[in-house]
Amino acid sequence: MNKYLKNVLVLFVSVILALLVTEGLARLFFDPIDFLKPKIVNDEVLRYKIEPNSGAHDSWGYRNKKVPQTAKIVAIGDSHTYGISATASNSWPAALQRISSKDTYNLSLGGYGPAEYFYLMEDKALELDPEMIIVGFYLGNDLKDSFNAVYSVPIWEDLRNLDISYSFDEDENNKEANSESFTDWVSANSVLYRIISSSFIGDNLRQQRRISKGEDIPILDLPEQGINTGFTPDRRLEGLDLSTPEVREGLNLTLEFFNRMNQLAREKQVGFLVVIIPTKEGVFSEFISKSDELSESYKLDKLIQNEEVVSKLVQRYFVDHEIPYIDVLGPLKNAAGSEQIYPNNFGGHSNKNGYRIIAESINKHLESKDIH
Repeated sequence: MNKYLKNVLVLFVSVILALLVTEGLARLFFDPIDFLKPKIVNDEVLRYKIEPNSGAHDSWGYRNKKVPQTAKIVAIGDSHTYGISATASNSWPAALQRISSKDTYNLSLGGYGPAEYFYLMEDKALELDPEMIIVGFYLGNDLKDSFNAVYSVPIWEDLRNLDISYSFDEDENNKEANSESFTDWVSANSVLYRIISSSFIGDNLRQQRRISKGEDIPILDLPEQGINTGFTPDRRLEGLDLSTPEVREGLNLTLEFFNRMNQLAREKQVGFLVVIIPTKEGVFSEFISKSDELSESYKLDKLIQNEEVVSKLVQRYFVDHEIPYIDVLGPLKNAAGSEQIYPNNFGGHSNKNGYRIIAESINKHLESKDIH
């Protein structure tokens, strides 16, 4: 019996040591900022934010090595600017820095919208004395995010136009932000665990979990173009369906916030640019329309139609109010059939190739305007 216990103890210690060595190697070859789960804390204006220096994020709580004294470019946005589905070094702000050779600071977090963009521009971005502030405007949910912020944060109360009672319910990623389970502790402290859970296997498990709960995730399978990817029309319609008063109100609020941002940039004599980022469904719309299985999907059709209308309304407003912008739908569409720019799953965020294309489009615009 003593020999048996001794063997178990040796095995247990060996496993622990092996895990510690593997964790050390993982931290040596992988950047912790790409894997460690940061701690989310409440904020009176932003609703939530990353705790400073949590999950290898910087002292402001954003996805950078450190907060610089100055930055030529400050990028503000949500998860599509933060760079979900890619490493920090492959987000579009980081790619833009490599291409343009201009120091770029990434001031973004998933779930933020135009209200947070405006606040961060005024409260943080200008502190870095930038030459240019670039805002990533994601069509998929920024309208609803504007509504969520204005109707749940007291500081925006004067902007409310609807006489409704609204209780903000954060998305599933933030509901468990402050939980103290063992899994959350491991996610915040183990690069090895996050590598495994964030892998292709982990994504597939999450996709199957959503499908099992009844969510519609249609798959576009076109082997000849090397395309096999899923869509989430239910979620995207929640943020783009103009038949709902929340989305219509969110559109009006979004435009107001961008107008304020543009006016603030002019007042501070800082360059300003809005990058309109389309949904994954919008990027693949032509392939969807040619697919026998997906062309009759009323959800996808309704989503794409609403996105087209919103995009036209937004661009018309930007032109009328002299708000500088670029729309990266065209470049992403052109690349969709020739290279993989999204993960092969339900994820709606670009991979490093898609972010590179966004960065190239921004840099090309800046060069064409002779913005140094």
